[in-house]
Amino acid sequence: MYLITNRNLCSREKYLSTIVEAAKNGVEYLILREKDLKYQELESLYLEILQELEENSTDIKIIVNSSIELYNNYSVYGIHLPYNKFKSMLEDNYKFDRNKAIGLSLHTVEEVVELEKIIQNNDIKIEYITLSHIYETKCKEGLKPKGIELLKKARNITKIKIVALGGILPQNVGEIVNYCDDFAIMSTLFKSDDVKKTIEEYNENIK
Repeated sequence: MYLITNRNLCSREKYLSTIVEAAKNGVEYLILREKDLKYQELESLYLEILQELEENSTDIKIIVNSSIELYNNYSVYGIHLPYNKFKSMLEDNYKFDRNKAIGLSLHTVEEVVELEKIIQNNDIKIEYITLSHIYETKCKEGLKPKGIELLKKARNITKIKIVALGGILPQNVGEIVNYCDDFAIMSTLFKSDDVKKTIEEYNENIK
């Protein structure tokens, strides 16, 4: 399970406690996605999260969204990039750290096909791709969801880890598990009154 951050969904205290509870209850990855923050603010938030995790004797693999500075300056698990930004960085001959993971946001089968060619031509490892949005979600209000078909088609094209994203709830997660390797959530945890229970509901429906 991947937890994507959004500090605008709740109070600062709830934000930090949700991350800690997620880490304690088996959420393996945290995508730090606060795009509106300047670097110094993002750095401060990152260090605050690390401190909270340490004080609560727990850990989670932190992936930074789009911030090359944070990726370069700290021993984060990896970086998550929009697909077009990734392509432009390759064109600029940016050298990714081979010891850190790369995750990408993709939205179409055509992008998956193109990515496979890019990987072959550039000797680069992509740890995972998010495919979205699978179900209706307030983050993409008014946009038609891609549905499970996107996952099915991508599964036949690539062996890269597929992470389903968008509107994934405890009640529909069972529908996607045969067509992806993992899934990402955001508001269902940050708005949850009982983070542990919500995670348990996801896990029960996966089984």
